[in-house]
Amino acid sequence: MAKRPASVPELFGPMYVASLESPIGKVYVECDGERITRVSFRNPGRGRGGKAPKALKEAVIQLEAYFAGRRRKFDLPLYEVGSAYRRNLWERLKKVPFGKALTYEQLADSVGGNARSAGSACGDNTLLLVVPCHRVLGKNGLLTGYAGELWRKKWLLEHEGVLPKEAA
Repeated sequence: MAKRPASVPELFGPMYVASLESPIGKVYVECDGERITRVSFRNPGRGRGGKAPKALKEAVIQLEAYFAGRRRKFDLPLYEVGSAYRRNLWERLKKVPFGKALTYEQLADSVGGNARSAGSACGDNTLLLVVPCHRVLGKNGLLTGYAGELWRKKWLLEHEGVLPKEAA
């Protein structure tokens, strides 16, 4: 069997995994060796051993800076799998600035489709935080739908200044 060149990611093998503590729980970052494939709050299990790739180290640094209030936008190589519509929608999400939000209807209007299809595409976003689907609100600014749970969405929107912070 021919050996795979080091620069070619392994499609179905274990990913490199890193985690970091955050104010909203442990965040897990997965990497195929070159690109970030997933950012979530669920433990993916044991990752591939060996030296952590540069992209994975950089993702942790950028996420830590985000939670510390020193970063507003991410600059990482991402692996996004989905239909052309979903990839287009996720690209649009990346353009929603820190401190701003839009509704599912506004998002759908900007990329085509309807609020339900936009919500479904947000729900399938595997790159939470980095592709900021938490910046999308329901009609009339209601907090609806977030794969990381609504309490985290609320915290993220308060952290970014979209929502006023609750008194402790």
